[in-house]
Amino acid sequence: LLLTSIKTSGLVAFYYTFSAGLTFYNKWALTEFPFPLSMTMIHILSNFIVVWLCRKAYFLWYKELRPVLTWKLYVEHVVPVAIFSVLDIGLSNWSLIFISVSLYTMSKSSALIFVFLFSVILKLEKPRVVMVLVVLFIVAGLFMFTYHSTKFSVEGFLLVMIASAISGLRWTTAQLTLQRVDLKLSNPIDMLYHLLPVMALTLLPLALTIDGK
Repeated sequence: LLLTSIKTSGLVAFYYTFSAGLTFYNKWALTEFPFPLSMTMIHILSNFIVVWLCRKAYFLWYKELRPVLTWKLYVEHVVPVAIFSVLDIGLSNWSLIFISVSLYTMSKSSALIFVFLFSVILKLEKPRVVMVLVVLFIVAGLFMFTYHSTKFSVEGFLLVMIASAISGLRWTTAQLTLQRVDLKLSNPIDMLYHLLPVMALTLLPLALTIDGK
């Protein structure tokens, strides 16, 4: 139990460290390349190349094929997660055009509220008093921070809040998909391999329409 707790804490710390670094990088990159959805598209394509190479390397080394879903399972279980994921990432990057990193980080923390709500709705979590109190503290902190923010942008704030709501759907549906034993997508490389093409196809028309103006 202790080893599991340490491992989980390490993974969470690893995620938040790189998440914060990516946020600052995106903010800097958007000052040089102010096309948030196009930048997201580049990230997705780059990730897919890396994931594809990893799967090929695994096959060459172990001579074992990685899982590939049927179209029916793909549409039912992967496509919704991919759409939620790309909208979350795309809208989050877009909001950085309008708001500061501090306001973005505080606002995006509201995603925990939506993750909790959708987890309860989809019966991944049972409503508990402690979780409700955590949600209330986050709401109070978000209100106080945005109320006193000196660089508040309604447009940017709405974008990041919509992204946070979609993020709740993204992570809860992703958990449901990862926990399906019959899908064999517990490996994040396999999960990304199936997600990224749909993410790119979903984002492409939006990038052409919005960034192309």
